[in-house]
Amino acid sequence: MSSPIPHHWQVPQVFRERMGTQAGRQRCMTAEGHLLLVLHDIPDPEIPERRDAKLFWRMPDGTWHASSGGPPGIGSLRAHVEGFVDAATRLESLGDKAKSADDWFALVYASSPMLRTARNLHRTLQEAREAAKLDKALIAVRDLAGDAERAFELMHAHASEGLEYTMAKRAEEQAHDAQHMLVAAHRLNMIAAVFLPVTAVATLLGMNLRHGLEEWPAPWTFWITLVLSFGLGLWIKASMPRPPVRAPDQGPRAGTSRKAPAAAKAR
Repeated sequence: MSSPIPHHWQVPQVFRERMGTQAGRQRCMTAEGHLLLVLHDIPDPEIPERRDAKLFWRMPDGTWHASSGGPPGIGSLRAHVEGFVDAATRLESLGDKAKSADDWFALVYASSPMLRTARNLHRTLQEAREAAKLDKALIAVRDLAGDAERAFELMHAHASEGLEYTMAKRAEEQAHDAQHMLVAAHRLNMIAAVFLPVTAVATLLGMNLRHGLEEWPAPWTFWITLVLSFGLGLWIKASMPRPPVRAPDQGPRAGTSRKAPAAAKAR
């Protein structure tokens, strides 16, 4: 396989030897007054592991050339960096519309490879700036790459916080629902405890067997049995354990200061 460096570029031979058959990571190479930048395109969220490289060559006289073609000049390099800024702007617009955990996760998944690429892009352009200190136009391109890196950092942090908040909110809702079900189940248990003796006695007395209570005076036998059964049910209800009561959240303890973490951080 041929070198990624265009064959018609009159670059030092050391560049082709160091390049090999693949572009590799983003980096800056210098030799004999020549400057070669190996940069990556914006990652595709569908194929984050794929990296398409672009090469930018600066001649000793300050003329820039791009492997993608176009007129000589630093305009192609600036357009490459501006593509990252536009991608960050698109992610920000998606972040404004994100609501569900899936939306936030999609932003985190898409912004992670873009952030890594933008960070390496900024680092490579900084190395190029140090190698070509007289190229004033390169300073503006490097600063633009820094803006893109910062935008991706903010977007990735915002998406991560949104995902964490959504997960915490869902966990809180589930805990609230579980507490509600616990209270409802406890109430049902109380009702079952009250009526359990009555149900048991009614089942026993309703059997077609002679139990000796047929000759007892009516209706006093019914009412006495009913009262005793409900009394036993209320005793069972009172003896059942109650669900734990959640203590209200309290503020900082006496003698503690809210500024303690800030002071510790300052130390």
